[in-house]
Amino acid sequence: MADFDAERCAADLCRVFLGWRLREDYDALVALEEGSLRVDVLSGEAWCDGEPLPPLFIAGELRRELEAALGRAGLGPEALRAAELDALFAREDAAGRAGRLRIACRCTLTTDAGRFAAEARTGESDTVL
Repeated sequence: MADFDAERCAADLCRVFLGWRLREDYDALVALEEGSLRVDVLSGEAWCDGEPLPPLFIAGELRRELEAALGRAGLGPEALRAAELDALFAREDAAGRAGRLRIACRCTLTTDAGRFAAEARTGESDTVL
């Protein structure tokens, strides 16, 4: 796994989650108002507050991004024991701007060499879209 930087990959997955690719699921998260989202990046399964969710677009995007990073290093998904992204989100209604989310996420990749994690969040002036 010398060519695979798991910590950098985890940071990239956080950026993907907070970036424009979340737009397909954004309204669904706004409707939930707040919660704790967990995505198994390897399987694409997702849960909100422990309850299973229908397939999320962003889960597939994360899985594709991870597979591409592994592929560039000449590895397959079996090189990872686990790949999870956890996110806390809350709806924030500001004057004239209803339905904006504040999100903090943490991605953890587990390999034979250990656990590697990265965190990211939206800022007060940031928008997710």
